[in-house]
Amino acid sequence: MKKILLAGILLFSVPVFAQKTDTLTLTACQQLAIENYPLIKQKDLLSASADLRIKNLNTSYFPQLSLNGQATYQSAVTQIPQFSPLVSVPSISKDQYKLTVDLNQTIWDGGLTSAQKKLEISGLQADKLNVDVQLATLKDRIDQIFFNILLLQENEKIIKSVQDNLNSQIKKIEKSIKDEVQIQSNADVLKAELIKTDQQLIEIANAKETAVKMLAEYLNKPVSENTVFKIPETEIAALVYDNKRPEMQLFDYQMNKLDVSKKLTTARIMPRFYAFGQTGYGRPGFNMLSNDFDFFYIFGAKLSWNISGFYQSGREKKIIDIQKNLLDTQKETFDKNLKISSQKDMSDITKYEQLIEKDSEIIKLRENISRSAASQLENGIITATEYVTDFDAEIQAKLNSELHKIQLQMAKLNYLNSMGKL
Repeated sequence: MKKILLAGILLFSVPVFAQKTDTLTLTACQQLAIENYPLIKQKDLLSASADLRIKNLNTSYFPQLSLNGQATYQSAVTQIPQFSPLVSVPSISKDQYKLTVDLNQTIWDGGLTSAQKKLEISGLQADKLNVDVQLATLKDRIDQIFFNILLLQENEKIIKSVQDNLNSQIKKIEKSIKDEVQIQSNADVLKAELIKTDQQLIEIANAKETAVKMLAEYLNKPVSENTVFKIPETEIAALVYDNKRPEMQLFDYQMNKLDVSKKLTTARIMPRFYAFGQTGYGRPGFNMLSNDFDFFYIFGAKLSWNISGFYQSGREKKIIDIQKNLLDTQKETFDKNLKISSQKDMSDITKYEQLIEKDSEIIKLRENISRSAASQLENGIITATEYVTDFDAEIQAKLNSELHKIQLQMAKLNYLNSMGKL
């Protein structure tokens, strides 16, 4: 047939999946593809990593213990002069030894640990949602391959019906040839067209086999070439702009992360309070007038405040504010571009709905013309070549109709995907 529409469009490298019922839906394909896509593993890994970091942060309020030991020899020691021959003042040894256990307990760290944990949580939310955003591109690829297979599947049905029609006409023509009503060339023209349909079926089978294999690899499931791919029926209440894209929420999570970072900057310059203690054994102990080995201990509280942190904190906050402004412009730009592109999706839906209405009218007229041409051919009024021209127009009209139906469903899915509603 001339200009038979094959599924050259929508041919992308993506796979599909087989079910026990040998019927495949787009939703099932998307779900299984995501479940088997390596990227999905990042969510659990990100959660595990953040959980460990938060547990490490929690230890900042645990008692910090350390064991220390030292042995020294010094060139001089403190000497106490003899004020009286009646008083004996011991001399301090130049070799000294100490073994201590030190304890530090954070009482208040200025909100640093709390801010760091909030930063980890907000970062985890953003990172996991970023994975979802990347997985959305996988769904788009699944959509492309699925609709490509649908188009191939529908074209195959039409071409096979064409073959049935041609075979029927050839039998009639050959009978007429025996009755010397028709000439052999008319039968040869129809046989040539029949061979062309064989070629078209070979091309369709090859393209479908390739797509199905790609799909099976994506889904990590065997997909039979005889699997029926079900055309999704998508209903849209109203064609309006309603942005629910995950990227918008990602922008919000990233903005929240910057707000937490700002609080962390403040926490870093706050004073910190600690309790501490030390116990040990050595020579000398805390009694410097004794040259004997002895136990000793000390405990107390301390304040630590890095005032020099104020030098940079103000500028760091201004940097964060600039980053927030940049993020706002990115969010606004994304929304603007999406709003513009959504106009095409909504326009496509309206266009294909109108084309499908006209397709029905064209097909009815073309079927009438083909029936008339077939009758004329049988009666020897027209040649097989003339008949094939009319019949080809009918088939092309049917192929266009199937294409428009699939394109309509794909336009609806594109619209819903672009709005983040799937």
